[in-house]
Parts: sequence; structure tokens; C-alpha cells
Amino acid sequence: MNERIVCLSMCFLLFGVPASLGEPIPVPQGVNNMIPTPEGTRRIKKRYVMIPMPKLPFKIDRRLLSHDRPARKYGKPYQGPMIDVHVHLKSRFQKQTTLEALKEVVDGIRDAGVELAVVMPTPNEGRRGGREKHRMHRKLLKELGGKTIKLMCCGNYAGQWIHNAYYETYTKKSLDAFLKRLAMDLDSGLYTGVGEFGLYHFNKSGRQSTIRYPPNFEPFVKAVDLIAKRGYWILLHAETVDPQGGSYEDKIFAGIELLYKRNPNLKLIMAHTSTTNPDNVRQMLQRYPNLMIDFKIVKRLKNWWYTEPVNNAKRELHEDWAKLFEAMPERFMVGTDRKFFRRRMDAGKYKRKNKRSRKVLGTLNPKAARMIAYENAKRLFGEITP
Repeated sequence: MNERIVCLSMCFLLFGVPASLGEPIPVPQGVNNMIPTPEGTRRIKKRYVMIPMPKLPFKIDRRLLSHDRPARKYGKPYQGPMIDVHVHLKSRFQKQTTLEALKEVVDGIRDAGVELAVVMPTPNEGRRGGREKHRMHRKLLKELGGKTIKLMCCGNYAGQWIHNAYYETYTKKSLDAFLKRLAMDLDSGLYTGVGEFGLYHFNKSGRQSTIRYPPNFEPFVKAVDLIAKRGYWILLHAETVDPQGGSYEDKIFAGIELLYKRNPNLKLIMAHTSTTNPDNVRQMLQRYPNLMIDFKIVKRLKNWWYTEPVNNAKRELHEDWAKLFEAMPERFMVGTDRKFFRRRMDAGKYKRKNKRSRKVLGTLNPKAARMIAYENAKRLFGEITP
């Protein structure tokens, strides 16, 4: 048992959390960091303050590309260091979460050759109970992991709050309370950014809740303004097409333009290669120097078919994505979107899945592979404290 575990155990004894690594971590009592709900009463007239949208910044390529198009065959896997900028801890799937289980997560990340993992809530976590339990588990994971773990915050409530405000209503008082809560989290010193921030998040598997509101909606714009002024990164989930084929491309691309016009130094990471095709991603990267992109390898293509995944059914990297990665390697990072404790995602499974990412990276030229696997994320997150 290392010194960090010993120190944690002693602290837990003082505050009622079990010292034994194998004992379940109890839910904290009397803790309530909930913010006021955005909706007023039925007597309050619905409030929709929309910020004027700019013109579309470029001509959108609206093609949905074939998943059978050319792809790169596997060669020698990438063997260098790696940083994973998009990881979740789904502790609600493990009723008896223990310190030992959390330590196994840290060990699994390290065993996979991942120097740093950025851990965050999912966009839909805020719809369910146990927020404080999940938040506490992530904080404990960071304590156990030391330099191996960094945290993003607020994705478990920010997108949900704004979604509810759009479809019901909100008051100036409740918006101020929401922004105050967001500011308090950012000023706590615990977090390195805000994520996974849901803007458009559709039901891809049949079991997901939907988040959907326009990016020029006042609460969203003000939240981004607040985060940008404090210099934090935002990891944004925005699906450009829904499962029925409905397009949100105009809103999203004009919305990103709006955010950068208001905040030229905005630090933005678009999740899952922006769920659009390589031509649109190329145009975005050329227009916004601060924009970064993370990518994931998709297994269930039937759930992601409309979001332009980077790989085919064999999980080989499409040639057009590979060429873009090599043309602009300084703009991409690995974001596996792995969810520990969900679908038996444990340390061993994470390591096995990581090998798939290394195979894909191995199809790129060595310079691009190392930049995408490690150097870009090291530049963004490696020297940031905490």
C-alpha cells in the first residue's frame, strides 16, 4: 500500500469514509451542491433570449460518406507514450464502488502506457441521482492517481440545465445561480476544464437521453463566455446530424463562429472529430487556430453511422481521415470515450481497447502518430496544475 493510499485512508477515518480499500465508499450525507432549477412557475412567461447568429463561416459539405470507402490496413502498432483526453468514470454501474476498484482504474490506465487521462462526467450524468457520489469518486480517483489523472467538471449539469431552460423557461435569478455555481467549480482548483459539455447529444443506442438546444441560446453563450475568460478548455459534444437524418450543421457551425467572435482565445476541443466529415473538420481547423479535435474508435457503427466515425467496420482508419491527421497532426488528440465500470470496462479491458488505438495510430507516419497520441495533449494538459 503506497503512501498516498495510507494518507487517504487516514483522512477517510477522520471523516467517516472507510479506511479499507475493499469497503464500499458511502454516499456523503448532508451534501447538496444542486443549483436552482431553471424553470420558474407556470405564471412566468417563457424566456428565450437568443444571441444573433453570424453568417455561416464556410460552405458546408453535407455528404454522409460511405463506411466502405478506402481505409488503411494495420501495420506495426504505435509503441510510444499516450495521453487520453476523454475518459469517463461510470461508478453508478458499480453499486459497491471501493477505493480498491478506483485504484485498479488508475493501474489499468498506467499499464496501458497512458501517461495521463482526463476524466470527466458524461453529458447525461446529471439526469440521474447520485451526483455527489459520482463527483466524489472522480475526486478520489484523482487523489489516487496523482499526475496520472486530471479532471474536467460541470458536464454533468451544465448541458442539462441549459436544455431544461430552453424547453421550459428560466429567470435571470436562476441563470445567475447557474453561472455562479459554474464559476465556483472552476475556481475550486480541482479542474483543468469543462466537459463533456452537451450541446446536441442524441439517442444513438435507444437508451440515451437527448440534449438539444441552439448554440446562440443566452445561457449557453454566457456559460462559454465565463469559461473562456478563465482560460479553461471546453470539451464540447455537438452532433451535426440526428439519427433520423435531420441536419443541425448550420446551427453548429454558425454557433462555433459566434463563440470565437465573442472569445477569440477560446480553448475548444470538439469531441469525436466533431461528428462531421473530414472536409468540414479541415475547414474548421483552418479557420480557428485554437480549435482542437479528439477522435475515438467506434465499435458499434450502427449507433454512430450518421456521425462520420473515423473507422470502418473492421476498425481500420478511413484513408481520408488518415490524410487529414497527417496534414494537420498538431490539431488532433486521442479521446477514447472509455467508460470505466460500464459494460465490464475494467483495467484489463481498457488495456485491450488501448491496443486498438495504437494499431490505428501505427498506420500514420511516426511524427503524426506521436503528436496525436502524446505531444499535443502534453502541450495542453501536461504542465497544468492541479
